[in-house]
Amino acid sequence: MKLLEGRKVLLGITGGIAAYKVAQLVRELRKAKAEVKVIMTPFAERFVGKLTFATLSGNKVYTDSSWEEEPLAHINLARWAEVLLLAPCTVNTLSKLALGLGDNLLTTTVLAYNGTLLIAPAANTVMYKNAAVQENLKKLKERGVIVIEPEWGVLACEEEGEGKLASEDRLIDWVIWSFYPKLLLGRRVLITCGSTREYIDPVRFISNDSSGEMGFSLARAARWLGAEVKVIAGHTTAKEPPEVEIERVVSSEDMLKAVLREFEESDIVIMNAAVADYKPKEAKKGKIKKQSSLTLELEKTTDILAELGRRKKHQMLVGFALESENLLENAMEKLKRKNLDLIVANPVDVMGAVHHRGYLIDPEGYKEFEFKTKLESAEFILKTISEFISS
Repeated sequence: MKLLEGRKVLLGITGGIAAYKVAQLVRELRKAKAEVKVIMTPFAERFVGKLTFATLSGNKVYTDSSWEEEPLAHINLARWAEVLLLAPCTVNTLSKLALGLGDNLLTTTVLAYNGTLLIAPAANTVMYKNAAVQENLKKLKERGVIVIEPEWGVLACEEEGEGKLASEDRLIDWVIWSFYPKLLLGRRVLITCGSTREYIDPVRFISNDSSGEMGFSLARAARWLGAEVKVIAGHTTAKEPPEVEIERVVSSEDMLKAVLREFEESDIVIMNAAVADYKPKEAKKGKIKKQSSLTLELEKTTDILAELGRRKKHQMLVGFALESENLLENAMEKLKRKNLDLIVANPVDVMGAVHHRGYLIDPEGYKEFEFKTKLESAEFILKTISEFISS
């Protein structure tokens, strides 16, 4: 999936120790086929040399001295960029931006730029929490600037607290976010994913096979499309999406309670979790000793999707069906029986696979799809949902 291919990313680097981390960010943006140009402030040049970023970006690096050969560099760069990211952004630079000051090439370019502006502050904790700095951050947010909040950790000054530059994953995710149409803006999306575990004793359990890859892909794409996203996840092995609230649960009963707590306030509910259909009638408190044979008495778990279908009012409810035979017929029957608006029907061979294929079914018919990645499928599903709710 070529999310950033051909996109024009202008990166502003200011004078903080975290400037060295941005070299890898430039490399990853280039690997994603983005076009990258870099502006460095005078103090940024003291931390990392221009040659590093020129080599990694494949482009000339711009500094205050660039004005000597290109007097309109600030205007030309502002017109060229599709997104402008300042990382790291020192408290000095963000305060200049809040005041509308342009005393170097970077701040002047920001003043000339009218697209999506992302800033990723990095600073000593006390400096970052300073009342004046927080007031300036508030001003920037009110003007529509996206502030990518710093992280908690041990800082270069050896203090521990909030102030670390946002991770590379988070920065790239926000760059991708900036290019997506906000088709789900104002919508609250609830997604379940992963597998539940129904314990037989303290160390053994019944479960289903699920990595959580599809659910996390849906969460990532829903955020890019402007939604407020909440994920309720069982056991997963896939990489978690950044900037998404994730609540962890263990059993089907835990997932039921968590989903019902969020359901009323949700606009779109996508039930992708592999919830166990059965659980032990009685879970042993102590570990069961090894025996030549063991008989378990199981009972059905609550059908969460069916329960939501009975309760839904304004919500759009989306389910998943994984079938080894009669895929379309079984999925359509499930759609009707559980009162769903859409159902995604997949053959069993998509489990554990990179590719993803199946059918997206509504009460009026279906669309067949096949993509190289689950993230591409997730985007297709969510754009179809946006069409459904806007029609």
